[in-house]
Amino acid sequence: MERAASGKASLTKRVYCLARRKQLPAEVPMKIVQGLPKKSAVGLLIASGFLLAAAPARAQVASIFNGSYFALGGGIVGLEDAEIDYGGALSGGNIQFDAGWAVSGAAGWRVLHNYRVEFEISHRDNDLTDHGCCFVPQGSVTTTTYMVNGYYDFPTYSYAGAVPYIGLGVGRAQFVHNIQVNGSTLSNSNSHAVAYQVIGGLEYPIIARRMSATFEFRYLGTNEPTFRDQSGFYYQSDYNSFTLLAGLRWGF
Repeated sequence: MERAASGKASLTKRVYCLARRKQLPAEVPMKIVQGLPKKSAVGLLIASGFLLAAAPARAQVASIFNGSYFALGGGIVGLEDAEIDYGGALSGGNIQFDAGWAVSGAAGWRVLHNYRVEFEISHRDNDLTDHGCCFVPQGSVTTTTYMVNGYYDFPTYSYAGAVPYIGLGVGRAQFVHNIQVNGSTLSNSNSHAVAYQVIGGLEYPIIARRMSATFEFRYLGTNEPTFRDQSGFYYQSDYNSFTLLAGLRWGF
């Protein structure tokens, strides 16, 4: 009889403790942690931190924009030295450029979770540098490109607060050469060529899922377009530019 009474009292005590478990004082967990060995307590805190960080990271791993977007950007552009090449028929020369300006606009959409495609129009303008006495060029070279770009967005938003991305583009470039040499007009003509570009950048959210800021580097190259000078002779000139752009992107 005593054993049965003791068992009944123990069962009653367990039920009471279970009923009171949600009402434990706040200091009880602290006493439990304090009662652990120091290494165990530190390990518990580190593990808890990783668990707390991992939960939102998994939830926010998606890219900033899920649908379509518009983008505008502007920046500075540098041009590599270009050669005026008559193919041996006439003597040419080498032209250098000052830093110029660039603007771009694009419309894009996400085709897969980390991949997107966009159509972009951009414009670049560089003045020629006066760099010598016997061959003194002046004027400008302008370029308008129509590109289709493909991007890959790295899924690191939750960890770094930004989305790094890389891209490749292909399209068409239209050029205008307005070049004077030693005070006389050499060329005031236009041409076109196949263009390609390599892109790398970072995207920072401003308004979640609606607006972000972008900072990127672009290399734009083309095959050699052909121009006609004022005397009716044809020459070729290469084009390779490096552009730093800052912009805004709106999602919808």
